[in-house]
Amino acid sequence: MNLKDKLNELQKKHPQTKLRALVIEDTDLNFTFTFRRSLGITAIESNRYNGILFQRITQDRTDPENPNSLKIELIVNSEEFDISTVRSMSLIKKYEI
Repeated sequence: MNLKDKLNELQKKHPQTKLRALVIEDTDLNFTFTFRRSLGITAIESNRYNGILFQRITQDRTDPENPNSLKIELIVNSEEFDISTVRSMSLIKKYEI
């Protein structure tokens, strides 16, 4: 399932919530993920972000020279994500699809 399809599926489940989809392929950013069952923490550049409903991480290590070896796909609750950090709006502007 592609990210837009997943966004549409989640938007139907949560029609009152404004959801946004982001695709981050900037390999210069630092990401930290901690997961346990349905709980998880996502940090970008050491800033914790809230409101992430879905994330898919693809890392291709087969070619170390590939500049697009890391791809982070997120679907976020816009309201919660926006107030997570000062930088959240710039991430949305730069990476929203």
